[in-house]
Amino acid sequence: MGTSVHRLATVALCVLAAACSNNSGGGHPSETGIADASPTDAGPADATVTDAASLLDGTLDSSTSADAANDASDAAPAAGDGGVTGCTLDSFMQPTELRCTGLYSDWPSRTIAPGVIEYDPGLHLWSDGAVKTRWIYLPPGTAIDTANMDEWMFPVGTKVWKQFIVGGQYIETRMIHKLPDRPDSGPYAGTWYLTTYQWSADASSTSELTVGALNANDAGYEIPSQAKCSQCHGGRLDDVLGFEAVSLSSPDAGGLPIQALIDQSLLTDPPDAALVIPGDPIQAAALGYLHTNCGVPCHNRGTGLAQSTGFYMRLLAADLATIEATDTYQTGWNQPTVGFHLVPDRLSQCNAPASCVYDRMSHRDPLNDAGYDTLSVPVQMPPIDSHMVDPTGVAAVVSWINEGCDAAVPLDAGEDGD
Repeated sequence: MGTSVHRLATVALCVLAAACSNNSGGGHPSETGIADASPTDAGPADATVTDAASLLDGTLDSSTSADAANDASDAAPAAGDGGVTGCTLDSFMQPTELRCTGLYSDWPSRTIAPGVIEYDPGLHLWSDGAVKTRWIYLPPGTAIDTANMDEWMFPVGTKVWKQFIVGGQYIETRMIHKLPDRPDSGPYAGTWYLTTYQWSADASSTSELTVGALNANDAGYEIPSQAKCSQCHGGRLDDVLGFEAVSLSSPDAGGLPIQALIDQSLLTDPPDAALVIPGDPIQAAALGYLHTNCGVPCHNRGTGLAQSTGFYMRLLAADLATIEATDTYQTGWNQPTVGFHLVPDRLSQCNAPASCVYDRMSHRDPLNDAGYDTLSVPVQMPPIDSHMVDPTGVAAVVSWINEGCDAAVPLDAGEDGD
């Protein structure tokens, strides 16, 4: 698959994110930060989703097709518009309002359109405590190409949305849309268009936001700029992050868990059964967290921005027989850091303060009023779009590091050395 126009354009703006492997830390200080914002209390990370009805049974009229979303008219109705009118398109021929993207069949009642399925991936990316709800639309009669179980390829017309609520307030809904390869699809023809829609303070309307917002709606939460999207989404050959084999195999997955995808013939090469993360519950929890938050978007042997570091945390379908077979263990467990010398090891058994993964995920770099890092050596991971430490994720990794240790090193042991 050729490199997409979108990826070429956005990666040109990025600096390599090299957690535990590079002194620069992969930070993007000119784009990150919240000025004078007080983060809200972190609530439940994700909404609960029950298993959805079959996608194949959802009937969509012709206006729901991927092609309809790319009509070049400035007043074109959205795909699956359900009577939505007065829609305008941006310079890339995409709707400027969420109501026109095909997510809703009726905007005033917020009724989700037929064929759009809510799902929960089971393994969750940390988003500063935001409560997230996700939906996917696959065009009728299509299936996801899963010949490579680690790199799913989605049919043209696929749309994925993710809604973020902070402190009970709607903040943003992100959308990625795989466009057809035809002239009226604009410069993103044949590839993904990634964008977000910011909700008004009263949640009555949305507008496309491409430049980001450091403190969206005064909620203490950052909406990333459009230029940042591929820094994470570029970690997959086909851009979709959470809708993948390991996450959807999780016992906590809902809506469209992998067994539902198998049963509904939505995978071209289905696995024999759900994938199982190896190890006991403590080990599996840590491996799953690092897979989703580090390995899928960045630290992987594929197209992730940290692929050159040699530290890989994506769980590969063929390497799940034992913990020792995983990339996370082989490239991280008791392995020395390379370049980043504030701590000696990537994952140091019984010694979390000496572990780069713990050190960086438990830090958030200070910011000045302009949103720039004030440290000469950025420490935090992820390097962008996060200003709150994930206590649950940190606890999962520390529990694995300290499992079975008679005398684990206290977490505050390394504070004087940083």
